[in-house]
Amino acid sequence: MSSAASLSGDRHHLHAQQQDPTKTKTIRQTYARRLRGAFGRINSTIRDAVIEEDIFGLRDDDLSDEQVEELLDTFASADRDVELRAVDEPPDLSTVLPSERIERFREWLQTAQESEVLEVIDRDENVWVRRAYERGLEDADTNLRQAGLDIESTDSKAARELVEMPVHERKLQVLFSRNYAELEGITNAVAQQVTRELADGIAAGENPTKMARRITDRVNKIGKTRATVLARTETINAHTQSTIERYRQQGINSVGLEPEVQVQTAGDQRVCDRCASVAQRGPWTLDEFEGSENQPPIHPQCRCAVIPIVNEAAAAALEAHPHEFVAMYRTGAFVDESRERYEALAATDVDGAQELVAHFSPTQAAA
Repeated sequence: MSSAASLSGDRHHLHAQQQDPTKTKTIRQTYARRLRGAFGRINSTIRDAVIEEDIFGLRDDDLSDEQVEELLDTFASADRDVELRAVDEPPDLSTVLPSERIERFREWLQTAQESEVLEVIDRDENVWVRRAYERGLEDADTNLRQAGLDIESTDSKAARELVEMPVHERKLQVLFSRNYAELEGITNAVAQQVTRELADGIAAGENPTKMARRITDRVNKIGKTRATVLARTETINAHTQSTIERYRQQGINSVGLEPEVQVQTAGDQRVCDRCASVAQRGPWTLDEFEGSENQPPIHPQCRCAVIPIVNEAAAAALEAHPHEFVAMYRTGAFVDESRERYEALAATDVDGAQELVAHFSPTQAAA
């Protein structure tokens, strides 16, 4: 329980670290890089198979080995940071009917995406989401301490232990499933678009170079781009979910009241008008804030954090009459019209405080 002195006075506003207020930049970057790398390996295999091996039988003239290598080099510059050729090659489809080529290549692509992209995470586990969630627990306690609450700090080891609590495990499982479903949707969209491009290219009689460009362009613009957005957005979502839950938990278990919250932007030139506007509003109670349009991620690739504001009306009531405050809190007296009741308790004397307790909980008053 925090001391009365630490909770009284002006509202304490936590100023989060600028540019990376959630301190998850490395998590976001490595998550996105792993997903892009998986799509990059698929693209590398497609380029080699379509141009060098001519698996669709599209080449009309014979190219020298040097010319083939030159064509491959024109595609490689976009994926220089990607480990190449870890994907099983597609089958030779040059001798089958065009319609069968399309279907068999789609089947290969789906398998390749399952083995490369979807293997990065799992329906029941996601190391990046888990670490972002743990980071949120650490940050929540740090933020509350900086806001003036007398609670113990949480390090990475303690955070790993905290996530084993049922309330956090349930939230993590929802986040894991959400990430997997989103990524699966991206791979399905890639397969659909590549199939369409392949059909159009075959119908147009395009050469291997143009066909490879058609296909890899879709993998890049749909697969890599959307996977990057997914990684960045869901990392912030995990951090926000754990932060809010920890604020609620610490408020009830350690403080005796729930803090109000505001949104903290990254504070740089990249901050959008929407996030800047939300950061100017509030504070909100946790019940008002959670699940609202103001909760980060406010938009895809949002970088905002949720920071606590000590509820000064509640703090004043707790300081004036701590025993009566706890009694009223336990009976739910502050669920409705909370600010008015906090202020009434803070302003009254001992007899008035007892009357308020009796009004809301005769059992507590008798005790």
